[in-house]
Amino acid sequence: MTADATEACDVAIVGSGVAGAHAALALAQKGLGVIVLEAGQRRSRAELTRTFFANPVKGPQSAYPPDPFAPFPEDGRYDAFYTQGGAMPFIGAYLRLVGGTSWHWTGFADRLRPSDFRMRSLFGVGRDWPIPYASLEPYYERAEAEWGVSGDPRFTWGAPRRGPFPQPPIPPSALDLAIAPVLARLGLSAGLFSHARNSVPFDGRPVCCGNNTCVPICPIGAKYDASVHVAKAEAAGARLIDRARVDFIELDAARRVAALVAKRPDGSTLRVTARHYLLCCHAIETPRLLLASRQAQAPNGVANGSDNVGRWLLTQANQDIQGLTRDPVLPYRGPQQTSGIEQLRDGPFRRHRAAVGTSFMNSGWSGNSDATDVARDLIAQGLKGSALATALNLRVARHLRLNASAETLARRENRVELDPVQRDAAGIPRPRVTFALDDYTRRGLAEALRLNRKVFEALGATEVRWNAPYLSNAIIAGTTRMGRDARHSVVDPDLRTHEHANLSILGPSTHVSAPVNAPSLTVAALAYRLADRLTAPGGLG
Repeated sequence: MTADATEACDVAIVGSGVAGAHAALALAQKGLGVIVLEAGQRRSRAELTRTFFANPVKGPQSAYPPDPFAPFPEDGRYDAFYTQGGAMPFIGAYLRLVGGTSWHWTGFADRLRPSDFRMRSLFGVGRDWPIPYASLEPYYERAEAEWGVSGDPRFTWGAPRRGPFPQPPIPPSALDLAIAPVLARLGLSAGLFSHARNSVPFDGRPVCCGNNTCVPICPIGAKYDASVHVAKAEAAGARLIDRARVDFIELDAARRVAALVAKRPDGSTLRVTARHYLLCCHAIETPRLLLASRQAQAPNGVANGSDNVGRWLLTQANQDIQGLTRDPVLPYRGPQQTSGIEQLRDGPFRRHRAAVGTSFMNSGWSGNSDATDVARDLIAQGLKGSALATALNLRVARHLRLNASAETLARRENRVELDPVQRDAAGIPRPRVTFALDDYTRRGLAEALRLNRKVFEALGATEVRWNAPYLSNAIIAGTTRMGRDARHSVVDPDLRTHEHANLSILGPSTHVSAPVNAPSLTVAALAYRLADRLTAPGGLG
């Protein structure tokens, strides 16, 4: 294929989020020539924060201007991005810019539990990961040290540790302290979460000051995001090319990857060749790219001879319950989630129903628009001036919301495909997503709702209501999963594609399960593990 420009390197990486940034740093530190291709732009924290303040919509994507060259889902317009192939709307949110989706993640820095790797062996559901917890433990420790993870050693959320957390815990919020006393009467208990946000100054980043806008953006950079590792990777010698949208993976006659072909905003083409290629563009864009790269040597798409690319899609299912407490609980302070209920996250019950994590939402009923909505209601009642301010303060101080988030089981029918007709703003086939929620997950959420209703009763809450289960917009995984059997997976336990010796995939798309502990720390750990394997003798394939 002809190109307007060509580049060559040892390892070419697609994507600059948690996966790509950590891999780029680790490989550059080992002396390899690394090029990172990022479809999105470089954006400063100040610029993105201004966008968030000015945007009347305060959803997870609200700090990030739409980009027709590298489109991604927009708040309130998920159906304009995804073609919905199932009865349940898919609303997975991700970003295409330098630093990736970590710009608007919650900041949970959890390891997966040993049991999360052995769902089939322990509980008879799902499928086991082809690697054990122990193989990731040293890499978890490295990632935690580099992020400066804050945590309380009393609350490890089921993942054994060989040492303390790098930083002291983020303290409980006023809302956490208000809820905790009633839990004991119900046979429940609360625990502090571990965070990728500073409780003490670290790595040139300040201490969290409780802006309560972690999603969509931490305005001061106390919460870790992958722009940190992008900068470190560049300092170590990696080269990042932004506004380079990889549209095609070119194979040679031996079915090895020969080049990545990227489009630039001016219409020119950049062709990048390497000894090894690494896809790190999250769980929607990775299968989109593989499927869009159909050619004579790969008629069903790259790495898709077994028809597993895009399948086994994972997310989580959420259900919120909210009400007005009798006494003030003082939400809207601190990080958006600092504590949660310890029960229902793991145990033998996972044979029959999903694990569920319930979090106490410091972001109130629905987030940053709450006060505006309440003010409108009070103004409509005739209140104004100091009377309005007093009534507003008294009401929002009693807002309580609990969020239950349940694991889903991998099903082959849950998948991402290319829409045969509809295209996005860049002219690329839109992702068509089909997802059905299984009864296993619904049973887990039903049990969580039963207990969460009791919490509200114990707090004397009124105006209690809850919504129907809905799919998470924070968790997307499983579309190029790892496994030992090429008939049921896309990459092997070392994340190398079964079909192409010089192509690997890194990120949540390779995950076999999506339990209630967040995936980001596992992505970073796998990046360091992969770097060790690629730099071993013969590792570049």
